[in-house]
Formats: sequence, C-alpha cells, structure tokens
Amino acid sequence: MENQVAWWDNLGTPQYGGEIVIRANRNIVSFDPYITENQANIYSAWMERLVADDWTLNPAVFDYKTHWHPSRYMKGNLAESWKFTEPGTHIIHLRRGIHWQDIPPANGREFIADDVVFHFNRLCGLDGNFKPASPPAPGLHDLISVTAADKYTVVFKFKTPNPDLIMEAIHKVYPSLCLENPDAVQKWGNLNDWHHAVGTGPFIVPY
Repeated sequence: MENQVAWWDNLGTPQYGGEIVIRANRNIVSFDPYITENQANIYSAWMERLVADDWTLNPAVFDYKTHWHPSRYMKGNLAESWKFTEPGTHIIHLRRGIHWQDIPPANGREFIADDVVFHFNRLCGLDGNFKPASPPAPGLHDLISVTAADKYTVVFKFKTPNPDLIMEAIHKVYPSLCLENPDAVQKWGNLNDWHHAVGTGPFIVPY
C-alpha cells in the first residue's frame, strides 16, 4: 500500500515548542469567556472548545476563512464523540487523559465532565450560582440543563428538538464556548486578570 501524501507534507517538518504572538483587532479587556465576546482569536490559544476546526482538511475543500464553519468540517477536540438519543437530548463523550495546564490552581488535574457542566451553568445561569452571561450566550437560550452522566459523559437537554440548532449552539466557533478552568473561577471570582488564564490548550499565557 502506497503512503498517502497529505496536503501539509510540503510545508516541512513540524517544530514543537516555542512562543506565539497573537494580534487582536479589539481591546482585550478580559481573559474570561463569560465576560467578553469577540476574542476568539486569543482565547483559543490556551482554552479549548468541545470541537475544533479540522486542520487535516485540505484548504482547497474548505479554508475556514469565514466566521461560520459548517459542522461537517469540524471534528472532536475535547469531545471524542457525540450523539442524539432523543429529540432535544445531546450527549457528548469526552476524550480521556486531557489535563488542565500544570499551573495553579488547576495544577495539571484531569479535565472531566463536571468542568463542562460548570462552564455551561455559568455561561447560561442554569444552576442559580451565576447570572446568565451578558450578552446572552448565542444560540443557547433553548438550553434547559447540562449534567454529568459520568466522569466523561455530558448530557445536554434542549427545548428545541432540532438537531441542527443544537449542533450550531454547542459546536460553533464562539469564544464563549472556550472552556475556562472552574478552579480558577472559584478562587478568583472571574478571569479578567491575565495572570488567572488557565486552560487545556497548547499555549500557556506567561505569568
């Protein structure tokens, strides 16, 4: 069987490590996805979403240069798989072995379903501990509840039975869907200060 040639093979050998500098076209007033929208270009450096762009996809097919990304061109990131068990019920199975960055207060602990529950409860004000984010989280006004069925399984309940609307709400490219560390929120109240930026992503904000 011949070796398949990937579109990125002519770009050279990947180099791991180093630093990245990201330019933002808006004032960065917070490092907290609950508080500040329109910062997708910086948040995703250290915080991750349940799904992500499929960078193995040939840019000739889709180049991700539009704000809206079709779900067929997205792939699991923190999520390993997902399914609909009944109308309005969306179940996500998380990847195992993902850890928060090894900096306080997370200290490298494992990323689990309770972390996803915390994020959406905080974002949408579902459990009474938080008010809904302002402006309201786009597309999530139909979310009724989010619970952890076990350590790696998250169950979303929506008012709408429309799977396309649910997929759009949970899997789209919005900075509010970047998952913040609950330990950091519980310790500091919010993540406005860049010293409190903790995620599961590939880059660590220097502090």
